[in-house]
Amino acid sequence: MGISRRVLVTAIVLSLFPAGIASAQPVLLQIRPRGGDTLAVRMEQKVEMTGVPSGCATGYSGAGRGAKSVRPQRECADSTRRMTSVMQVFSKAIVTRVTGNGAVILAVTDSVRSSLTSGSGPAAPPRKVRSSSAGIEMVVAPDGRATVSDADASDELRAVFGQMPATLSRNAVAVGETWVRRMRIPISSEAGATSIVVATFRLDSLGRNGDIAHISMKGTLSHDHRDGSDSELDGWLTGTMQLDRRLAWITETRAVIDVESIVKPNTGGDLMRVRTRITQALSSKPTR
Repeated sequence: MGISRRVLVTAIVLSLFPAGIASAQPVLLQIRPRGGDTLAVRMEQKVEMTGVPSGCATGYSGAGRGAKSVRPQRECADSTRRMTSVMQVFSKAIVTRVTGNGAVILAVTDSVRSSLTSGSGPAAPPRKVRSSSAGIEMVVAPDGRATVSDADASDELRAVFGQMPATLSRNAVAVGETWVRRMRIPISSEAGATSIVVATFRLDSLGRNGDIAHISMKGTLSHDHRDGSDSELDGWLTGTMQLDRRLAWITETRAVIDVESIVKPNTGGDLMRVRTRITQALSSKPTR
């Protein structure tokens, strides 16, 4: 092989070798925006609730968590109650300063649209119900945990920001590696009740020269009985996240949560089997 050809082969090998090594190198997945950054945030959420007497079927299969068998239940179409709510929240996240605990964010609601539909018909399209320029202050830690410090925060803003538990790994991870997070989230069918979520996250791939991290998640839900309740709950979640490592912010989240619980109505009466299916999408991008 001539010298010129060997030089060419060596150049090709060297150009490929670092890229292969880089994809295997652990990377930090952190939220660390810069002071002055402003991001437009859009949240869309659909909540479908189905309630039947405890001996009837809701359509929940547990397939998302790998359940292999479900006890047979009779159909009770005449006793089924359905409710669907749809909400869209358009907000801005303004990074006012950065501290040792994380980024201090001023979250401002631009517009809220929502709808509520009862029965088996299609969900009504959301309509504008509120517009406000008032903001709340919160702190977002590098691992994704958000803490709302404003006691007057609206329910909509808490839904967008205040229920963000720690999701990112505290340690550097390589493509294909996983980490586990244990979180608590509210149960929409039971006021004041919470569930325990055990979720496994995986760094699936890195794109755009390592700037974009694609993360998948899946987990199970069970009732947190610290509130004194004794209701049953079974559920699963699955979803994806996209972290812009250059922006140091999660730019896209999509998740589905499917839960079935046995609860006693607040008005009394027989036990009810309630299935709650939540589909949520959240996206954010820098404003120009």
